[in-house]
Amino acid sequence: MSLPTLLRRGAVLLTVAVAATTTGAATAAPTSAKDVAQAAVNALVGQHRAMGSSAFKLGAGEHWSVHAGKVSGQENRPITEQDHFRVGSLTKMFVSTVVLQLVAEGKVGLDTGFGAYLPGLATGTTHDDTKITVRNLLQHTSGIGEYLNTIVALPTNWWRTWNVLDHAKSGLSQNSLFPPGSKYSYSNTNYILLGLLIERVTGRTVNQEIAERILVPHGLANTGLQTAGQQLMPAPYVTGYVAVPLVPVRIDSRSQDPTLAWAAGAMHSTAVDVAKFLDLLLKGKLLPPAQLEEMKKPFPGGFYGLGLAKIDLPCGVSAYGHNGAMAGYTTFGFATENGKQSVVLSSVTPMSNGGLKLNDDTMAATLCA
Repeated sequence: MSLPTLLRRGAVLLTVAVAATTTGAATAAPTSAKDVAQAAVNALVGQHRAMGSSAFKLGAGEHWSVHAGKVSGQENRPITEQDHFRVGSLTKMFVSTVVLQLVAEGKVGLDTGFGAYLPGLATGTTHDDTKITVRNLLQHTSGIGEYLNTIVALPTNWWRTWNVLDHAKSGLSQNSLFPPGSKYSYSNTNYILLGLLIERVTGRTVNQEIAERILVPHGLANTGLQTAGQQLMPAPYVTGYVAVPLVPVRIDSRSQDPTLAWAAGAMHSTAVDVAKFLDLLLKGKLLPPAQLEEMKKPFPGGFYGLGLAKIDLPCGVSAYGHNGAMAGYTTFGFATENGKQSVVLSSVTPMSNGGLKLNDDTMAATLCA
């Protein structure tokens, strides 16, 4: 399963970008992973309308980065590994980790219907909350529809403060797509429901649970899920841009209310923190072995586990991670079990198929090097 296919389906990652530029005189083919990554970020800026793009290779004794463009229209410097950006659906890896910690603690049943924790929420809908399990929500096999499609396209909705319960009700109000557990269909509504579940079970906000279970103990000081009304990330940050089709216009999308995507995609982080999170996760520092194996195990015949995607690389190595796309930000992040991490950010959406292919190829080249 290629990363472009993953992103179009909405899965989640964060890694390196790739492709050769075609402007100007003919150039030699890239000869190393770093050359591939540099050509890719050049192309993402030169051909795919990103204001800036950077790729980072970390872990396994290697630490390098490549850059093109700039961090914003007002600041003429490249995106660095310390710049904050919206990670989009990479958020799901953090939420899934918290849920699986609760499973390990005996507070949540992985194969228990979500109605046991959120009673009455599905009443009057076509969804059976006794049969749609926590596993189905984590794995996107619930058959619950997407709440986000109708609201993310309008820029004024980025700044609005939402009641996240309404997101859940919007998704549940749609007809069931299939019997739970029978198919995979990516839906952000699943992770809104998981955020609500975390809060109901713990009596605390999902922001607090992520911070106190993952971020604070492991020194991920530049990562967080902000609260309603906090529409700017901590400085320094990358300014995202939405490219308007057919005209040379980009809309500044740096301001976004976290209630728009909430537990499905509203976290911010840095390249260093994302790489460190992936390393901690795959080395078993965040979950007991049984829960980590459940997280990594894809749906039969597919690529998506419990909040974590698995990609088989051309070199015979498997990589795990997620991609993310929020207005103005396209991110990829993956890691291998032998300690290599790759992170890439491009400050533009929507990303064309050609741009996604750059991310796909670069991730493979970098992690196989």
